[in-house]
Amino acid sequence: MIPRHRVVYHTARTTLIIPDERIGNLKLDEGDVMTDIAIGLYKREQVSLGRAAEIAGLSSPKFLDELGRRRISINYDVNDLHADIATLGNAG
Repeated sequence: MIPRHRVVYHTARTTLIIPDERIGNLKLDEGDVMTDIAIGLYKREQVSLGRAAEIAGLSSPKFLDELGRRRISINYDVNDLHADIATLGNAG
């Protein structure tokens, strides 16, 4: 009999353990927690809007809606404006 080898593919996954004392009686679901993490990373400019949306498990428009609902401004500065103007100028 020829031995068989089982091949198992793993995806990267991180487990975060938060003690009950820190959470208290908050009711959190995974989607809310991932959205909160994504927004925090986005606000600190550690990820782009698109990457933050992916982390949250939302489309970019839905992530923008969530930012608006929470009254969080998007990361957009003068350099972004100049780049957008240049892109528009080249499109015409």
